[in-house]
Amino acid sequence: MKKLIPVTLAVASANFATALPIDWHGEFQVDTNRIEEFRRIESTDDNSAANAGTQEVALGSGQKSNASFQSYIFKLMPEIIVNDSTTLKAVLTSGYGNGGVWGDSSQKKKVPTTAGTEFANALYSHNTVSDNSINLTQAYATFYSDAATYQLGRFATNWGLGAIHNDGSELGSHHATIRDGLKVNFKIGNFMISPYTAKISSGDSLTKSTRIKESGISLLYNNLDQEMSFGILYAKNKASNFANLSEDIDGDNTAKVNLGKTDVKITDLYFKKSFGKFSTEIEVPIMSGELGKLYSATGNANYKAKAILVHSTYAHNSNHIFNFNVGKVSGDAGNQDSYEALFLNPNFQIANVLFRYNTAAVSDTNQNIYDSYVTNTFYLKFAHTYEAGKWNWTNSVIWAKAEEVAKAGENGYNHQTNKTFTATFNQEDDLGIEIDSDFTYKWNTSVTLGGSFGYLMTGDYYAYTNTAAKNTVKDSYVLKAFANVKF
Repeated sequence: MKKLIPVTLAVASANFATALPIDWHGEFQVDTNRIEEFRRIESTDDNSAANAGTQEVALGSGQKSNASFQSYIFKLMPEIIVNDSTTLKAVLTSGYGNGGVWGDSSQKKKVPTTAGTEFANALYSHNTVSDNSINLTQAYATFYSDAATYQLGRFATNWGLGAIHNDGSELGSHHATIRDGLKVNFKIGNFMISPYTAKISSGDSLTKSTRIKESGISLLYNNLDQEMSFGILYAKNKASNFANLSEDIDGDNTAKVNLGKTDVKITDLYFKKSFGKFSTEIEVPIMSGELGKLYSATGNANYKAKAILVHSTYAHNSNHIFNFNVGKVSGDAGNQDSYEALFLNPNFQIANVLFRYNTAAVSDTNQNIYDSYVTNTFYLKFAHTYEAGKWNWTNSVIWAKAEEVAKAGENGYNHQTNKTFTATFNQEDDLGIEIDSDFTYKWNTSVTLGGSFGYLMTGDYYAYTNTAAKNTVKDSYVLKAFANVKF
């Protein structure tokens, strides 16, 4: 009988595996990063907490203005084929942002840090990376029928260039737009119609009064013969009155203000067209609606933000590709009747230094270095890519300026700290000129090795302190090397 049990289990397992084949996919990346002069100023004095209007970033421990860190990405994506009409998919990740930073979970002490119980010196050699949570980032079922395809559960979504809705499928992505809900895809000729409904948060109860929900629909026309696509995504994101969304935007570092009920509308236009060797993509996301009691306990703040993003490509031949990108992303002027800043998806980046890293996270481990967003800018980018078999080398030049700056005697808005302030001096709009170089080597079908360099000739926008004594700006550069495995 004892011998029969393992045989029975083995047969049952084999039958289960035969009935439900599993495809394993995933991504693993390790990288090392160095940011020199992340504050972008010469001063080694830290006045970042003294004035809500200053562009200074807090210094790291030891009064250092450079950062060196290693991070990783881990995504495991099993897919179970239930039958011809049903599949189950999941994405398992670790830590925050699909990974973490080396050493971020190591224990400093083996016992509580109370008087008389510290053993940090005696147990120093036993310190080890101890824990890092596994997250069920996605888990959903896909049902296929003649009429439509249905996605049910927790899934990622993407639209256009990925400026707002970005599924994080690109190499080395730390974020993804995730929805808990139902999405239906109807294919009618060249049109794809996709209505969806999702719950962003339940809040601290299971009643309607605390939930945040989103519903919307996208319409995409895609004609392969004409090499043209265009479409629109329209969505409503609503937070109930007791969803407990709060913000301290006035810069006084006191109690946060409860936003109450919010109603934000997203209208996202997309167009793509190819003309022989030339192609262009355009995305125009527009935000409107109400952001709740952001500035006043008695009135709602209107949300008026937008971006215009144009990406053009000219494929000269199989080896040489030229790109010209231009974008305008709205900022907030400090007017407390409405909020006008648009923050793009953190996966959507335009340079290796500008907007790439959340430099406040260098000295504040409660923040994440990759929580950084393109905002308040008009930029031009010219790039050339040389492809030769397994090698890919891209060199770029980026120029950027701020859309909104502080004006003396008026209210201003600090886009890095999300704080309003009263400006006493004018601010320059020059963000700087950046030179980037990126290369990748496709070692095999699964492994990619690469490196990046970025040098920012810092603009006077970062010299602003909201005082008569401006900082002297200093150039900043970034070095990065990585190894990525996709399977």
